[in-house]
Amino acid sequence: MSGHGSTRITATVISLVIMLCCLVPQPASAAPLEGSPIVLRSGDWAVHRTQDSMTDANICTAIYRDDYAVQLGSHTLAIGIADGLKNVTLRFDEDKAYPARQPKRSERAVGAIDIEGADFDQLLRSRRLRYRALTANDAIVEGDIDLNGAMDAYRNIQAGCVGDPLPSAERRR
Repeated sequence: MSGHGSTRITATVISLVIMLCCLVPQPASAAPLEGSPIVLRSGDWAVHRTQDSMTDANICTAIYRDDYAVQLGSHTLAIGIADGLKNVTLRFDEDKAYPARQPKRSERAVGAIDIEGADFDQLLRSRRLRYRALTANDAIVEGDIDLNGAMDAYRNIQAGCVGDPLPSAERRR
């Protein structure tokens, strides 16, 4: 392959990765959220409000038990998994676990389980989510998320994360 052909392929791959990273809802880094106002606490969920620096629009993100790797947004629940993903298994409430599935390309790219679409609808109707991920290093990562309070957080997110910031004592519950 000539130098120009490989450069073109490399540029195309880089463009694709950048596009996927920008289009895929992904967990925000903890830094902008850590000091952000919390406008609602419900169960183990806290809704943080930040602002888009270009539009000043509210960005609403619910964090589970102060674990910034677990983030609820308006259309997705993202669960960050260190070391990448090989497969994902989800179980809602006491129902039978879904069959293990390969991660979506976007999940692989950002290192997070992304629960969206019909699975997200199921999540909003559930009280508990259990997940298991096989990482790229063949380690198993499991979690159990209490969804009590998640629906209140979701409604607040849908409403634009309205409310005055909670006092400092309420932030650290």
